[in-house]
Amino acid sequence: MMKPVIATAAALMLTSTLAACGNTSMSSPETPTAVQTTTALPEVNVSPDVLDMIDGATVPADGFVQMAGVGNMFEIEAGTIASEKSNNPDIRAYGREMVKDHGLMGIELNSKASIAGNVYTVPVRLDSKHQAMIDQLNAASGDQFDQLYVQMMRQSHKDTYELLNAMADRGALSNFNEFAADNKEMVLNHLREADKLATSLNMGNMSDDMSGSSSM
Repeated sequence: MMKPVIATAAALMLTSTLAACGNTSMSSPETPTAVQTTTALPEVNVSPDVLDMIDGATVPADGFVQMAGVGNMFEIEAGTIASEKSNNPDIRAYGREMVKDHGLMGIELNSKASIAGNVYTVPVRLDSKHQAMIDQLNAASGDQFDQLYVQMMRQSHKDTYELLNAMADRGALSNFNEFAADNKEMVLNHLREADKLATSLNMGNMSDDMSGSSSM
């Protein structure tokens, strides 16, 4: 009386096994997930004119005022353009930050120059090099604008930080040494923020075509 029950159980086991084998053979292998790779950002080198300025035993006060003043004005003008023109909200916010921080920095630089008397005059116009860079930004649009602006900010803040760092250590006039010491960490933070923006834009693969971004 037990044989039919055993036969039925065996049949059910065989059916289950065949079904499992059938499902296994019909299942397709999982498609590998594409790996997103980010190329490291190219290193930003200090501009030759900045190297010339900071290469001596001391950093001359007159040269420092001219270079720092023009660089600061450039940051404000470029930041104004970015805050109005970029489609990227992070870049617009960064541009507004540059206008605010470098506006305050410019006020402090003028104050330090005034304390020193009429010997040192902070520039009120961009030089031809920086004006050409502003013209490039005005002519660019879309992704090209974002990449160009961020690359300019990386170069500009690298140059400005190295200039301020040298002036704080070896400046020829205490007024400007204090100014440099007060602002170098802020500028270094701006550089780090620009690097983060460059990474978010995947600028590691960007060619050197945007070399017009040397700021000093």
